[in-house]
Amino acid sequence: MNLDVQSLRTFSRLAHSGAERAAGSLSQLTGVETFVKVTKIEVSTRSDVEREFREQDLVTVHIGFNGGIDGRTILAFDRAEAVQLVDALVPGAADHPDGEMATSGLKELGNIMLGGFLDGWADYLDTSIDITTPTFVDIQTEGALEDITGDSGFKMATGDDHVLAFRNQLDTDDQQVGFHIYMLPTHDSIETISHVAGEGGVGSVPIETFTSFSGMISDGAEQASDDLTAMTGMESVVEVSRLNFVPIEAVPMQLTDATRKGVVLEFMGTPSGYIAILFDEASADSVADALMPGMEADPAMQQSAIQEIGNIVTSGFIDGWANALETTIDISPPTYVDDIGSAIIDPLATELAQAQEYAFLIDSAIRTANDEFTCDIYALPNEAELREALDRLAAGAQSTQ
Repeated sequence: MNLDVQSLRTFSRLAHSGAERAAGSLSQLTGVETFVKVTKIEVSTRSDVEREFREQDLVTVHIGFNGGIDGRTILAFDRAEAVQLVDALVPGAADHPDGEMATSGLKELGNIMLGGFLDGWADYLDTSIDITTPTFVDIQTEGALEDITGDSGFKMATGDDHVLAFRNQLDTDDQQVGFHIYMLPTHDSIETISHVAGEGGVGSVPIETFTSFSGMISDGAEQASDDLTAMTGMESVVEVSRLNFVPIEAVPMQLTDATRKGVVLEFMGTPSGYIAILFDEASADSVADALMPGMEADPAMQQSAIQEIGNIVTSGFIDGWANALETTIDISPPTYVDDIGSAIIDPLATELAQAQEYAFLIDSAIRTANDEFTCDIYALPNEAELREALDRLAAGAQSTQ
């Protein structure tokens, strides 16, 4: 099965349209104004998806679908925010957040919102899609993780199973309630959607090539984590690493307005692009002090330490790409940044927006077990050059068969 960028663009528009229908349904049902903040397509391992659900305090509503396409949709809420929202639908539910009234209210929300979401896909595919009875799943419940991905996604010849997830972030105006809609189609359904969307066009590559590149990203993140551990003496692990496809204007929305310190670098080769290595303020202090003990009171020395860390982490993150692609990727000297996260990423996205409407956003997070520091890595490769890199990977895979 092949995917091309045009198919991904179509997928993105469909998922956004479906999410807008769901938002409209919620607004009519509860009177709470709801809007779609970000729509993205993620290529991720099944274990990464499950880990993300496990590490957040979420309650979810699951609905399976079958017919023209098969899979499952998931409406995921932060537990506290879910109670606020369902109380607007069922007054008094907030008084008993774990009771049947709250659970029933969430299931009703899921039924209406996810049904509206799938209606948009059915219209586009000119088919019928049936949905199952909504199921409430508390992620803290034993065994609930297995229900997240089900039989969605596709198996690789080696390594972890992958999923192609359509993820929509929705927010409300007055209550500041944020939640996500995930759509996880089966392998055969991805193929069906791709065929209707125009699979096989210019730039078409096997979906396995996207997952191979996703594996390269994970390997790069692991190397970056090892380098951070070696430099700071603080044991770190990769929390998540994934490849996202998003509208270019939505890239800054991936970050909050919290202040970040770190570095921005440009990388040149196949592919070229930009990378940001970002720490929250407390983490920046921790890693700088670990590299240069006693220098935390000297802003110039702290900046120098963070630049050195950013330079090493970037090299570890990207060197593996060059090896796998049998090419050379150079990196620029690190530019120190200290600003809100979205403001750091915005000029990078603006630069790429001159030549492309969508972006492949590489998103990796590295953490220490005791929260000594958090390191977020965001890479934005040039879309055309990334396609060339994917073509190389596809050609290399065919030559070894």
